[in-house]
Amino acid sequence: MSLVVNRWSDVVALAESLAIPMPANTCASEAEYLALWKASLATQEPLDLLAMAITGGLLADRMAWVFVGGYQSAIRHTFMREAFSGWGAFAVSEDRKGQPPLPGVTLHNSAQGDVVSGYKTWVACSDSVEHVVIKAGAGADAGYFNIHRSTPGLTVTSKHAGAKPGSFLAEMSQGIAHLQDVAVGQVLDNSEVVRFGIRETLYIYCAFCAHAGQFYSSQVDVEVCAELIRRLGALLKDLPTDQMGLDELKAVDVAVQDLLGQISPSAIDSNWAKDRRLIAMYSPGIQKREMT
Repeated sequence: MSLVVNRWSDVVALAESLAIPMPANTCASEAEYLALWKASLATQEPLDLLAMAITGGLLADRMAWVFVGGYQSAIRHTFMREAFSGWGAFAVSEDRKGQPPLPGVTLHNSAQGDVVSGYKTWVACSDSVEHVVIKAGAGADAGYFNIHRSTPGLTVTSKHAGAKPGSFLAEMSQGIAHLQDVAVGQVLDNSEVVRFGIRETLYIYCAFCAHAGQFYSSQVDVEVCAELIRRLGALLKDLPTDQMGLDELKAVDVAVQDLLGQISPSAIDSNWAKDRRLIAMYSPGIQKREMT
């Protein structure tokens, strides 16, 4: 992570270098947002995860895309050694409500080598993902694998019937992964998985601050957006390990929630009332954190 944002002009400079229009065009569909995201990041070498999250936010004209913009950086940060083409999904959730529940994913041996079978019940951007990172097993014996969508035995289906107007992040496809004797390679380094949750939050906050400055500059101070991105970038570089760092994390969270409260979207943003929860829902967990 090398990008440093000190002022909003630094965000504008990033947008100009990636040919992102200011203000951005609308992205009415997931496919349209993905195409713009890919086009904007195609020339970014080397990959900078903070810049990726900011880019995602600058292109995001709605909260569903803000989530995707931060989520992609969090996945890549968690599995730094993996090469991702396009979008990935970190699929961990398994069925707990079915009668009977769908079987979770397990690893077993076959004549062809190690394979995984079972279901993951929440895949973000299920229409568009090219990689699904799955967890097989539980506890100390759990393994993580990066599986390309085209791998034989992997089927990703979307629950379009559940994406009703007004439902949470309705414009983002969400679905299920079914794995049937899917051949897997080397187990991923999972040493950073424990930090995925906090990094996901911070990257999504970065994307949101960029989104707020991009689309709501008449309601928010863009320099406040830039200052929050700077502080979030510092936290992502060095996650809190002492009380001072934890206090900064909580203070930044309060400031991000204040920024959220300043935005009153037009009636066109029909999903705002529920989708604003994307930012609000992380705050209680942050404020309850304590040094252990």
